[in-house]
Amino acid sequence: MNYYDELIGQIDELIENGEDREAERLIRNELSMPYVPRDIEEKLNGLLHDLIQKNSLPASLSMEQIEEYLFQDDLHQLMAVSQLADRNLRNCIDLCDRYLKSDGNPNAKAYLLLSLIFQEIDADLVLKRGEEQIPFNPSELIPPENSEGYRICHEILSERFLKEPSMLKLAEELLYKEALLALPHLIDGKEGKDLALKIASYLEKAFE
Repeated sequence: MNYYDELIGQIDELIENGEDREAERLIRNELSMPYVPRDIEEKLNGLLHDLIQKNSLPASLSMEQIEEYLFQDDLHQLMAVSQLADRNLRNCIDLCDRYLKSDGNPNAKAYLLLSLIFQEIDADLVLKRGEEQIPFNPSELIPPENSEGYRICHEILSERFLKEPSMLKLAEELLYKEALLALPHLIDGKEGKDLALKIASYLEKAFE
């Protein structure tokens, strides 16, 4: 199995699991690369077209629609978070808090949490992850890619896959997803080293 087989398989799995936004992000990232084989480019464009058709939405959802979508299925949650993130979240703190305390989609929660961090929202919130209740204040956090552990992990992976740019790109995608889903926890130095070994081992076994 080569890099493109792995990528298409990953995208298909994301779509099957209702993680359309993440699938679209991977597709757009790959299409932005300087070189993509023609058959792969056609495949990716076809998948992207299907996703756009499937998830076509009004240009803007009302707050009532956003609130309704947040407590529906995974796809609707991701749609709602996508539009909620473009708003001033200072005006939506109660809704954000209620959603983060729900049994919502982990990816949608992570994207909302990231938006709260970017907007430097100063509020005491709680994230429910399984049975765990995690208190946090977005204004006290930094984007995951700015953490020490993320930087260390990226340096190790860059050195490990120095001569394999396609593998490095896939490793970077896995690193970002792991860091995003770890929020509000930020990866420290030791965790960064351990995560680099985990990602490298996973990729090397997958491509064996």
